[in-house]
Amino acid sequence: MRDLQSIVSDHGRLTDAIGIGVLTRLVDRDLVDEAIAAADRQEKRVRLLPARVVVYYVLALCLFFGD
Repeated sequence: MRDLQSIVSDHGRLTDAIGIGVLTRLVDRDLVDEAIAAADRQEKRVRLLPARVVVYYVLALCLFFGD
């Protein structure tokens, strides 16, 4: 596995090298589903972008605001 310094030097910034997959490790899928259910925003139809993915996307937008 490559070290952090080589990854950052390839991408310029650390945030460029981090994917949304990191969020899926930090925020459990069941917790996201629970939050969606608590907000009463379950999907009524099958869409290309499921509600769970939208939650992870919004979390990423919040974390990297201003970058």
